[in-house]
Amino acid sequence: MLKNLLILSVLAIIIALPFIFRQETLAGKWENGDPELVIVSPHNEAIRFEFAQGFSKWHQEKYGKPVKIDWRSIGGTSEISRYLLAEYTASVRGWWERQGKEWPDGATEAVTASRPPGLTKDGKPPAPALVELFKSFRGIDAPDKITANIDLYFGGGEFDHSDMFSRGVTVPPWRADLTPPGLFTAPDGTELIPSKISGETWRTPYLLGTAVSTFGICYNVDRLRDLGVPTPPTSWSDLANPVYFKQVGVADPTKSGSIAKAFEMIVHQKIHDRVIDNGFSDDEIAKLEKFISATKWSTGQNAADFPRIEVYQRSIESGWVDGIRLVQQIGANARYFTDSGSKVAVDISIGDAAVGMSIDFYGRFQSQNSLGPNGEVRMVYVTPVGGTSVSCDPISLLRGAPHRELATRFIEYCLSDDGQRLWTYKPGEPGGPTKFALRRLPIRRDFYPSTNPAMQRVASDHATHAADALGDPRVDPYELAKHFTYYPRWTGSHFAVHRSIIRAMCMDSADELKAAWSAIRDHGGPTACPVAMGKLGQLPTVTLTNKDGQPIQVPLTWQTAPTFSKLHDPLEYMREWTAAFRENYIEAKKLAEQQE
Repeated sequence: MLKNLLILSVLAIIIALPFIFRQETLAGKWENGDPELVIVSPHNEAIRFEFAQGFSKWHQEKYGKPVKIDWRSIGGTSEISRYLLAEYTASVRGWWERQGKEWPDGATEAVTASRPPGLTKDGKPPAPALVELFKSFRGIDAPDKITANIDLYFGGGEFDHSDMFSRGVTVPPWRADLTPPGLFTAPDGTELIPSKISGETWRTPYLLGTAVSTFGICYNVDRLRDLGVPTPPTSWSDLANPVYFKQVGVADPTKSGSIAKAFEMIVHQKIHDRVIDNGFSDDEIAKLEKFISATKWSTGQNAADFPRIEVYQRSIESGWVDGIRLVQQIGANARYFTDSGSKVAVDISIGDAAVGMSIDFYGRFQSQNSLGPNGEVRMVYVTPVGGTSVSCDPISLLRGAPHRELATRFIEYCLSDDGQRLWTYKPGEPGGPTKFALRRLPIRRDFYPSTNPAMQRVASDHATHAADALGDPRVDPYELAKHFTYYPRWTGSHFAVHRSIIRAMCMDSADELKAAWSAIRDHGGPTACPVAMGKLGQLPTVTLTNKDGQPIQVPLTWQTAPTFSKLHDPLEYMREWTAAFRENYIEAKKLAEQQE
């Protein structure tokens, strides 16, 4: 018996040792009673490790104590959003019922809705209790009342963080007059972190970009050679080439926020192409969008100063269809739709896929990681010039954060020079990561070439330690942003519904899509099968139930797409979309096979 106890004790110590050493490695000599921070994040283990290490060291030097970070790894941004909404809804309900109040019908949906409760289906005002709940939730920022027991949401995309703010989940970390000095503006007044750049939001009072990302294409050099592809892919349209049938690695946009953004970029670029083809210059586009935004113009309204505004609007709508069809063809070539955005670059590096879509840092990291023994390049990552905006990777403070002051210090660290170095420095460089090269692009302007002498001196110093050539215009996000202007009206309100469209169009109907695409490919390709291609790319008109319970015909267009989730049951329209796409694909296959 004693022998067994000794064996069990030794085993327990052996099992516990990694956790003991991991705690000390991650947080210095952290002890019970020292500060602890809780962060939910889609970031990978390397990022979590380095920021835990770096922040603990920074905090000990500045405040005299190390910090332990309790990371909550739930999944991608979609899973995190669902988790946070559920946690806050449960917390609000508990707080409400502790006051002796009854939880009203519809409260679960209303409390974290993105807008105040509106009229009921029969046109009556909303229940007063729902309005009170909605307002009360947004008026409380106290962990003893309402909380998810998490302090920060770190990583993901601007869309998801903005959505969480609109639903009451996040709050501004500082008042404008209490923001730590030097975070956003250099001593000479130069802006270090722009609030917007080329139409993309990088900073607001409630979300703060910490790094920036572009989106591009990875390809395996040997696999392209085996496929007989003479010219590597350089544009999104190249991924629709039938030569890549079952060779394209793609992540599921309903799970990966970064790939959802990449798909948005594809659609956005096709809109731009169509608008330019119809005779509108970039200057005219900017003026038209400014006018439409200022006047809330819509089709049919007078616009004397812009006689071609109706043509412009139709160009946007037809360009959106072009983009959806391009996404469809990329989906037809897909080898898979994986849950993990990082898997695509890994698979391409080892030849399990020939080409794929990737966020920049996964692509660059894996390209470097897959060099041959003699330095030969096996995998390449390219950013399609003019095919991607530069979006931010934000951090947000959660409502009712249990450790609010510590959380704001972490945000300050992430935006400071110390935290920014972790994204780009090589391991072991002064102030850099200790173990992993993160290969991310820092957001601060003073890490990149500048005509400002003081900032240029800082950028030159950073360049000597960086893992990537930050001065290369193909890498420098401030240069890349000059080649792409993001117009939120074009695709911003479509971001969420794009995920649903892609799921119905490319994933839930994958077998029928691939069968149709294979038939088109076998009968001369898209150019030789125009009728089949027309059927393949036909967007559905489906029968749905309106608010009055009546069946109505609803086409899928640029105009209607953002309204589906507001007006209809997602389960209903997803079922109808999927059935319609499958029917079109079956017919497209028959038409291709009839092609002489």
